[in-house]
Amino acid sequence: MDQLHWIEIAKCVNGKPAKDGTSEALEHMNILSNSGCAVFPLSISHYYETLKHSDPNRRQRLASVMRTLSQGFSVAALRNIVRHEVRSALVSILDLNNKKEEFQYLGKGFEHALGRYFNLKLVWPKPEHIPEYIRNKFENDIFSIIEATFLSGVLKSGEIEYLFTKVDLTSDNKFKDHLEEWKGCASTMTEAELKRRIYSITFKDILEPISEELVYLGVPLEKFMLLGEESFCRFLNMMPTRKVDMHLREQWARNGSLTPKQSDLNDWCYIGSAVCYSDFVITENQITDLLSRSQIYAPKVTSKLSDILNFNIA
Repeated sequence: MDQLHWIEIAKCVNGKPAKDGTSEALEHMNILSNSGCAVFPLSISHYYETLKHSDPNRRQRLASVMRTLSQGFSVAALRNIVRHEVRSALVSILDLNNKKEEFQYLGKGFEHALGRYFNLKLVWPKPEHIPEYIRNKFENDIFSIIEATFLSGVLKSGEIEYLFTKVDLTSDNKFKDHLEEWKGCASTMTEAELKRRIYSITFKDILEPISEELVYLGVPLEKFMLLGEESFCRFLNMMPTRKVDMHLREQWARNGSLTPKQSDLNDWCYIGSAVCYSDFVITENQITDLLSRSQIYAPKVTSKLSDILNFNIA
């Protein structure tokens, strides 16, 4: 679920005016979540989006709702998803004997979302003097405070509140400018030229993880490069998130009337991976429309929060 819909839910929870159907949707989501039939995880994108707000109270209210409904679940960092897909595709395209490795898309907390593990632990001076259940309760409370601080971007010290710095939007703005240049460009190319251009851009975007995974697998770069253009295209199509990326890029190329937004980079990356690995995705209108132009993604993406009511308990 994208940030706009989390904000709508937070309004409802905090007694503020919300769109029609929000309270019913929230009630159904709580039933799904509490029964274990569905989870509503966060991505690292949600942490970044929360930092865009300057009001600490708003940050904390939103973070509280997100932590409660998500139950602490988070999805894997995009770079880890891409590396897993690259490795799997390399093993397949190069016909390697490497054992297929399991990948955990769904996990818990900030560390899983970030893709970096800090192994934070509390050191007790004399743990044998404190019952284990008390130590566990205290540690859980401490780590819960840490999670809340990361998500809200607000650190309290007595009566003083320190706000994490707002996120740097340079990359977001560059991507927005890129889409402004890219949109509608299909009118200046043949179908073959457009296809090659999309494959080329997509391939260049993942050169770093390709190089890293080739080293990990012990495969010389020269062997991979000898595969040729046709095999490179098959290679990219083996990766679910790259297929979404290419679909979105093609839609922008064919539609000069689309309006780039500052949030497009986050949507492109994290909603793009969500439609590959989640059962149901709720996001904003424009990317819903673009993804709905694919028979693969249309059944699982919507811009209406109330559509969650159609997601029934099995």
